[in-house]
Formats: sequence, C-alpha cells, structure tokens
Amino acid sequence: MERTPNSPRRPSFLDQSPLIGRSPGVSDEVFEAFLRSVEDFENAPQTTLSRLLIADGIQLPPPDAFTEETVHDQLWEVIKAMAHHRNFLFSTNHLTDLELYRHLWEDTLNSPFEAVAPEMTNTAWHIDLTGDGSEESTAIWLRYYADDWDRRDWHDRFPEDPLPPRAPLPQDRDRLLPKP
Repeated sequence: MERTPNSPRRPSFLDQSPLIGRSPGVSDEVFEAFLRSVEDFENAPQTTLSRLLIADGIQLPPPDAFTEETVHDQLWEVIKAMAHHRNFLFSTNHLTDLELYRHLWEDTLNSPFEAVAPEMTNTAWHIDLTGDGSEESTAIWLRYYADDWDRRDWHDRFPEDPLPPRAPLPQDRDRLLPKP
C-alpha cells in the first residue's frame, strides 16, 4: 500500500519516548544504521505469508486435502518458503505434520505482518507455537518443553495452578527446522 500525504500513518516506534540506548563503543554510523532499519521495518507494507508464498508459486491446498501420510512434503515446502521470507518456526514437536500444516494454514499464514525482505538477514520473525500466552499454550509448554527447573519455578510462582504431567514429544522436527 502506498502512502499518500493524507493517508493515516501507523504510529512509529521512533515517535515514542526513547526506549533504546546505545551501548558503549557503538559508533554513530552503526547506531544510525540500526535506527534506519527500525524505520524501514515500520514502513514495510503489511501483508500475509500466504500472499507472499502464493506469489512465489507455492500451492496452499486446504488441510482437508491431505492425510497424515500425504502432508509431509507440502508442509516442508511451506516451512522452507516461510524461512525464505525470514519467518522461522519454533516449538512444533508437539504437533503432527497435519496438525502443524492446519495451524499454519488456518492461522500463521493469514496473520498480517510487516514483510521483511529476504536480503535483511539481520531481521526475522520468530514464530513460537507455544508462545501466545494462552492457558492452552502454557500447558503445552509445561507438558512438553519446560525443563525441571522451569516446571519447579512455575509451580513456585503459581502453586494454585495444576502442573500438567510431563509427556514425551511425539515429533522430532524442531532440530531440522530452518534457523535464522
């Protein structure tokens, strides 16, 4: 979307009181480059991953077109295409391939975001499938991903909340996911 002089402008991080500072030894040139990258990011057009992937020629059939046995290749094509657009998945091992594809298709691929150009290798979206803060995602994190220390800490801070039993991760996919 092109901005015209009369179109509304999204609030900018740079419009707010300074929340950033400069570490000792950071040159003016590096600091100004950082500020330019923040401004470029904030001015990037909003889109969805599905639009970007379709423009790249990636087919996005609905999840009901697949079975657990047939979705694997399509899922990995989508995961790799997302990484090309600097979108990286984390904490997916609690989902089957079909459940993950369904989640991506119904939610992640259609959520608006500021498109990050592939050449901006110092910028990325990190998509943690246990990180939305809901009770359900917290229970999933505690059940599958939290280590003993995290579980003890959670129980100490929220003793009234029942701690779900630990369960082994049903998948071993996360170690194979593209990384930023």
